[in-house]
Amino acid sequence: MKDPVTIGETPSHPKCSHRVSYPGEDGKRRAKFFTNETAAIAFANKIRKELGINGSQFGTVEESERAALAAWRAFVASASSTPPSLHDVVKEFAANWKTRTGSVTIKDACEKFLAQQESDGGSERHLASLKSRVGRLATDKGEDLVATVTAATFSDWLNALRATRADKTGEKLGLVTRDNLKKSCRTFFAYCVERGWTSANPVPIQKKKKTNKHKIATHKPVEVMLPADVEKFLRMAESVAPKILPFWCFKFFAGIRDSEAAQLTWDMIDMTGGKIHLPAAITKTGVMRTVKIEPVLAHWLASYAKESGPVAPASIVARRFAYNKVLKRLRKPLEKGGKPVPFSFPPNAARKSFGTFHLYHFRNAGEAALQLGHKGDPAMLNKHYQNPAAEKFASEFWKIGMPPEAKNVTAFRKGRKTA
Repeated sequence: MKDPVTIGETPSHPKCSHRVSYPGEDGKRRAKFFTNETAAIAFANKIRKELGINGSQFGTVEESERAALAAWRAFVASASSTPPSLHDVVKEFAANWKTRTGSVTIKDACEKFLAQQESDGGSERHLASLKSRVGRLATDKGEDLVATVTAATFSDWLNALRATRADKTGEKLGLVTRDNLKKSCRTFFAYCVERGWTSANPVPIQKKKKTNKHKIATHKPVEVMLPADVEKFLRMAESVAPKILPFWCFKFFAGIRDSEAAQLTWDMIDMTGGKIHLPAAITKTGVMRTVKIEPVLAHWLASYAKESGPVAPASIVARRFAYNKVLKRLRKPLEKGGKPVPFSFPPNAARKSFGTFHLYHFRNAGEAALQLGHKGDPAMLNKHYQNPAAEKFASEFWKIGMPPEAKNVTAFRKGRKTA
């Protein structure tokens, strides 16, 4: 039998005179260099001994192993292209098998993932967003092991999803919604990879290059609420859920983000000075911000303002329950058994309405950007708060709920002019 370990001279090597060539554990040839023949022979004998031990271990091959080898050779012979080596296949299978046996269900992984995000200091709104998006995966495939989700099965699941919002039930998901879902799920599976519950992330990395459909979807006119619908919503909230009325007024008439409004306290509101002072601790950007109290906001807050205490219920569940209660009453059929009354409330409509109507009414993009917390940069304002069709309603928006005499007053302020 030919000796698998060979010793040869290396006259061209700058430092070593001999080389030992031998088979590695993966079946590929290896080489080690030595400065003298004695060391090379000693190493070669050591390798031969190790190969001899291994040879005795593999001397007895079971029938099932012989059958497996025969099946593999038959597969290689019939394959249309060159497959990987048997050694690589076995290594990959062993790694995947180990991952699968140590995996957990998607439901359990989702619970641990959300707990981790919360302990890392994620905001209430961020956690609610992750719970909503990753929660859809947990609802549909909760009992499946994380390791069983592949790129194909994830794509099939995503493509089968339909909108659940009341005014879009059954429709295909929009491109922006799909992108947000994929982004959250990719974060979730990255966490699972770190925990050893799966070997690879099944959600592909988002391509930086956007298609025309993506550009249109992300640059379409912003959805705002008409002044009449805003007043309907606020009047109904005043009637059936007054505890959340100030919360929504700050969102509609001051453009304060949902997460910021949820942490507002009355001591941050200077009704006399007409300013809202948002500390860095509650802003999204971590930078303190001052927002002007417009007359319409002052009017709506007149009977609700306090010296201290939270502006809104602390629990997101309580706020969501009250919000749904208001919408349910607004959509209540006019007669028993009749069809629900149409009433649309687009996502983030309050802040988007504020930004859009502020831009068109006061004609000061820089100030609108400062109010929104964009650091005075109008670029984001022009990108996300443009809707030419809404311009004709801008003046009416800033008079919602105001008494007739107040509506007829024309105010001239430094740096502003009314539309």
